[in-house]
Amino acid sequence: MDSRHIILFDARTATKDYPGINRYIRSLLSAIIPLLQPDEQLHVILPPDTEIDFLNNRPNVTTHPTDADISTFRSHLQTFRLEHRIRPHVYHAPYILTPLRVPGKLVLTVHDIIPLSHPHYSTFYTRLFWRLTGRRAIRHCRKLIGVSEDALKTCSRFFGPHAVRRSTVIHHGVDAAFHPQPPDVLDELRQTYHLPEKFFLYVGSDRAHKNVTTLLHALALMDPTASAPLVLTGPFDDDAPSRREAAHLGLGQRVIWLNEIPEKDLPALYCAAHALLFPSLVEGFGFPVLEAMACGTPVICSALGVLKEITAGAAKIVHPTDRQEWKRAIDAALISLDWHDVYRQKGLERAAQFSWPAAAAATLDIYRQLYPKKHLFSTRPPAKG
Repeated sequence: MDSRHIILFDARTATKDYPGINRYIRSLLSAIIPLLQPDEQLHVILPPDTEIDFLNNRPNVTTHPTDADISTFRSHLQTFRLEHRIRPHVYHAPYILTPLRVPGKLVLTVHDIIPLSHPHYSTFYTRLFWRLTGRRAIRHCRKLIGVSEDALKTCSRFFGPHAVRRSTVIHHGVDAAFHPQPPDVLDELRQTYHLPEKFFLYVGSDRAHKNVTTLLHALALMDPTASAPLVLTGPFDDDAPSRREAAHLGLGQRVIWLNEIPEKDLPALYCAAHALLFPSLVEGFGFPVLEAMACGTPVICSALGVLKEITAGAAKIVHPTDRQEWKRAIDAALISLDWHDVYRQKGLERAAQFSWPAAAAATLDIYRQLYPKKHLFSTRPPAKG
């Protein structure tokens, strides 16, 4: 009889369409693999045409590519058949989109419930999908992992207190690549991307809830001769709303558009920035905030529950839509003699409390709690007579 413990990890959302979850999946799996015991076998379901290199050539890891998008019935059918074939003891879904039936004990990670908590950012059908699928997945899971206390509170609000009765918080980690960089690396980055000595940085997308236009309006309120330019990196195409807004405000060279840069350049970009500006109206976690702090870059961010939880006083918190407050915070970052050093040190100390090995160990502990109990048979000889 096979005594191995079988773990099935659903990595079908490890794609660019799910940037935050993609990073979570890859970072968590990378940290889990070295911690696996000899009697644990990890199976990973991959999206179409995707390979995660560090999963290859591992004796206790097996990958299972699918050939259909996760949103299709075909993808769920393939996953369902795979589950019945390998019979996992634990099935970990890092996203609420799961097959209708899960043979193993379901562990579900909740990052956010934005379509329900902020319905104006989604369509009616998206909200309906989340309400039905989310309720089903949460009801059937044996353990619910929230990436923050804020995520679990939101889950309780929309699905009831019973939804979080078997829940635990496991914060994301921060990749080891994000740390202070030497001066020569920063000089090379500035030359490569033609960046000034001092600038503010925004990392993220141009979606409405990212609230980039508030930064642009705050910048427009500042004295051009006494401010620093704003560098934006992310998927900003030529017709992005923020580009049009910047042109309307006449910001010109005060905004530098980098679009998407290679992942390897991100740590140096954070380090070169005077501060990270993160004005989101809603977030599941906020990777850029944690990454910037780990690089020793001060952070000015929105007064959201999850960002307060992550930063714990190590960042300057402002009202997300108050342009004057953003202006004052940016002014203070430029004028104050000790502002940068104080928030740099606070950020480094706070970021040091987040690690992927710690997150992986906590996640594996949950798996192990759900393994079948081993029956202990007495070796005492039967009574005589």
